[in-house]
Amino acid sequence: MTELAHLISSPKALLVFEAAARHGSFTRAARDFNISQPSVSRNIAQLEQDIGQALFLRGAGGARLTEAGQVLFLAASEGLNRIANAIAMLREQSDTHDTEVVLSFSNAFVTNWLVSRLAALSDSFPEAVLRFDLVPGTRKSVTGEVDLATLIADPAPEAIVLAPEVIIPVCSAAYLAKHGPLPDREGVAGEIRAEGHRFLHLSDHSRSIWDPVLGAGHSDGAEGMWHEFSDYAAIIQAASDGSGIALGWLNVVAGSLRSGRLVPAWQGRWIETGRAIQLFSTRPGPMRPLARDIGRWICTQMAEDIDAVAAMGAGPRVMQQAQQIVWDGPGIR
Repeated sequence: MTELAHLISSPKALLVFEAAARHGSFTRAARDFNISQPSVSRNIAQLEQDIGQALFLRGAGGARLTEAGQVLFLAASEGLNRIANAIAMLREQSDTHDTEVVLSFSNAFVTNWLVSRLAALSDSFPEAVLRFDLVPGTRKSVTGEVDLATLIADPAPEAIVLAPEVIIPVCSAAYLAKHGPLPDREGVAGEIRAEGHRFLHLSDHSRSIWDPVLGAGHSDGAEGMWHEFSDYAAIIQAASDGSGIALGWLNVVAGSLRSGRLVPAWQGRWIETGRAIQLFSTRPGPMRPLARDIGRWICTQMAEDIDAVAAMGAGPRVMQQAQQIVWDGPGIR
């Protein structure tokens, strides 16, 4: 296909011609482009010279399209309409992208903590179009470009900490009333007896993760009944329904502990790993303002839950990190 740039001197002349033909007036075309009427005439004359045919019949009554002009006007108007429609579609997509926020969180965190706050989040950010990229089990890394993601990692100086990694054995109040709590290992000689208890275990983890609660090697024994799941959300749902004891990560179960949907399942202290659930963006450059504001909102809501759980004696009293500088930093990721 022959390139247009090789056929005519200037694309502007084609645009001016289309406007003049559409309006049936050189003067109105001049208004469209904020140029003079003689400038319109020069552009069209140049286009006629490039094509080698007259496009308008000029006379006392004005200018009328010639047969060649009609052919060119039909092609030009069709092409420009398609271009205008494409631009409008791309602008609409751009507007959507500006307000779309991709949240890459664990299925359990969204199901058990964020969903109950989704209406409040939407009310706080009515312009946001939220798209959730859910992870069923334990996340090892984040792939692709997302606005906000969580990952458990060692603390870093400028990390945005959603919550410390704190683990609390949890169950429903009905299960606790029926089976009783697991005793604190510090006050028990030897291993904790687990007969009659049901344990809900995430298959991503070794059972040794239960050692701080049950004692080293006890989880590999035959005591108690063990159910394994590949989806942590299902574990928390099962624990809430009275099916057994689960290890509850504080960022997931804080709201349920606060509401009483879950209760601590043992008499011991919570487990602090020293790591943290961190919030970050994988998109190039600084975090987008809308994503930053949503992330700040989520962290504030989480801090309120952790404080409430601590006041109940079911979790640590965590000093809120002074992260204003981190949130407002020019290169926040």
